[in-house]
Amino acid sequence: MHEGGWTLQLDAHGVLAFTAPDGRALPPEPPREIVEDAVAFLRERAADQGLELGAETNLPEWDGNVINYDWAVGAMIGMG
Repeated sequence: MHEGGWTLQLDAHGVLAFTAPDGRALPPEPPREIVEDAVAFLRERAADQGLELGAETNLPEWDGNVINYDWAVGAMIGMG
């Protein structure tokens, strides 16, 4: 939570208050809608957004090999 300077405090009413590194308060989110069938809700939401979700949607493309850190860091440095 404290990475990058974010803070989290409990106010007098027991509500969590998040503060950004620059001192701005992160506004609280309204309570989420309660749904009867979460899976159906998520499928409908995905369809509304044109997403085609399937059994392999969340599979990583990683093949299990050890990462080449020299290459990875060099690629990130080259991006900046």
